[in-house]
Amino acid sequence: MARDDFAAFDAPLQNEDIVICKRVFDHICSTEHITGDDACDELATQIIYFYQHGVTNEDSLEQLLARVANKQRPT
Repeated sequence: MARDDFAAFDAPLQNEDIVICKRVFDHICSTEHITGDDACDELATQIIYFYQHGVTNEDSLEQLLARVANKQRPT
């Protein structure tokens, strides 16, 4: 089945997609000091969600996730 046969958010990630998502994950974990399993799982879920919903530019994805993280932090 070709990738075009899926809706964008249902499409399986290809190797190049995974490389981008992993690079974003590693960078955010490093800069935000994210180490806990639950926090890492949540971050990975958010990265894949936004990526599959069209945020495929690495810089844009990092900026979006930074904004989401800032909103989730207690004041």
